[in-house]
Amino acid sequence: MKTAADRAWKAEVRLKEKQLISKPQRITGTVLIVLGVLVLLVGLFGWLAGDMQLAALNELTDQVYAAREAAQSAGTGVTGAFDLNGDDSGVHLYYAEYAAGESAGYINAGEFEVGQSKKSLKGEGLQVPGSKDYNTLVVAGDKAVTLDNGMEFTQSIKLNGAGTSKYRSLKVTVKDPGTMTVYAVSSLADTQRRMVLVNTKNGAEVAEAMAPVGSAGPAALTFAIPEAGTFYLTTKGDVPIAPVSAIMNIAIILLLAGIVMVFNGMMMLVQRWERMKDLFFVEPVVIFFLLFVYYPLIDLVRISFTDMGILTTGKQEFIGWGNYNWLFNQSGANYFWESLKVTGIYTFWEVMITVVGGMLLALLFNRMTRTFNAFRAIVFMPKYIAVSTSAVVFMWILYAPMAGGAGAQNDGILNFALSRFGIVGPRWLIDEKTALAGILILTAWRVVGYAMMIYLSAMQGIPRDYYEAASIDGADGVHQFRFITVPLLAPTTLFLFVTTFIASMKVFQSVDVMTGGGPGKATNVMVQWIYNLTFKDFRTARGAAVSLVFFVLLLVCTAATMKYSNKSVNYDS
Repeated sequence: MKTAADRAWKAEVRLKEKQLISKPQRITGTVLIVLGVLVLLVGLFGWLAGDMQLAALNELTDQVYAAREAAQSAGTGVTGAFDLNGDDSGVHLYYAEYAAGESAGYINAGEFEVGQSKKSLKGEGLQVPGSKDYNTLVVAGDKAVTLDNGMEFTQSIKLNGAGTSKYRSLKVTVKDPGTMTVYAVSSLADTQRRMVLVNTKNGAEVAEAMAPVGSAGPAALTFAIPEAGTFYLTTKGDVPIAPVSAIMNIAIILLLAGIVMVFNGMMMLVQRWERMKDLFFVEPVVIFFLLFVYYPLIDLVRISFTDMGILTTGKQEFIGWGNYNWLFNQSGANYFWESLKVTGIYTFWEVMITVVGGMLLALLFNRMTRTFNAFRAIVFMPKYIAVSTSAVVFMWILYAPMAGGAGAQNDGILNFALSRFGIVGPRWLIDEKTALAGILILTAWRVVGYAMMIYLSAMQGIPRDYYEAASIDGADGVHQFRFITVPLLAPTTLFLFVTTFIASMKVFQSVDVMTGGGPGKATNVMVQWIYNLTFKDFRTARGAAVSLVFFVLLLVCTAATMKYSNKSVNYDS
């Protein structure tokens, strides 16, 4: 228990420590805290808007993703500006016409049916593109509106404000320079709306005009089309989209930078510079692990609760336990258990090959001669050959596809050698019954030499006195191996078992190169299935859910193994 004297002594030490802190260091610490808080808030804003997609920021994120989509289709950077006034924040278009050389075109809101449509509204040479997300295009007005050209309208086309989104715009494609005249009003009662003409080739704004407020009535807005091409006429707000989009992209980095700045600032207020040097040397490693190890794992959890797809360019919707419901209660359950079964079979055989094969080879090569040294090196060498390279070589050994199609094959080297003895070899990699065995042949060639070297080093550490005493007592080689070698190699066996178990459960490269998970589902191990879900079916969120379940399963199995080993494995020699 701490006494009053102890507390007084520690308080005195802290006081003396603070007295040794220089004034410039205090100022620097204060500035770091202030800047760190600002950076932290900016990063938090971007994280909530982007990754977390907070409901309160929906209007903002909707427009960012719409602008990104438009930029992607135009092959340019994100452009445009925010309209934070709700869905009805753009303009109402009544009539538009353009003249380009000898050609002309128009779009008339009165010619369309009021209501919702997923199709584009097309006029003569002009159109309003539609999509499943922005399909409320034609709306009825409260009263008839007369344009200064004498035309009367009781309905209009609504162009919502969202940067340069092609789905919230008026589109025109012209072969010659010309002029476009638009009759429109702002959809906000007392606010003018800026309209801009955007070149889809480079995203550049080539003209703009102000749509008047609704009470003033529609006005003729003229836009000069400078060259042939395709243009979008859309509304534009006042807050630039590009900086906010960039903040959303690097939000996590900003969050981490803000936390580091605040932490360092606080430390500079309470610690001398000499101690701060030690902290600065440790921080880069901590930041690296936070950014590249722990954050991806945390974000994987978030993604598993969304509908994210690898081709998704817009917002991700949070769907709760939907992916896990698919995995355990719907069609995903069958795939999961089948994949887990294949993974378990592969893991069992790799562990057996590693432990048994490695130990037997170690017994064979446990001779300190030059000849055996050379053989040990040859057996150990495959461990350091790239898996993808080895897989390609073994495909040549086991299976050679013919020009006749994927189902045909020439005899590989192994089957050719067997045929010399009158043996018809199996169709290793295209028969469901032997495909996994074909991959295990490659696995055995790669791992058994590594296990042999680990066991050899452990065997060299067993005192010879044990064997001499056993020989005096009449024990033969088999009994010495059973009662001396195997028990004293238990820690090594545990190490190989745990590392091989984890590695084999995560097998991917050899399967991906040699079979791709086929034929059928014969080699569809867990990681291969996750890869196929994410990069072939483009179901990123489902892949994330399977990955998390698989991670928990591996964690539980490893923890159970280590707990068992603490009770049954003797580390004393």
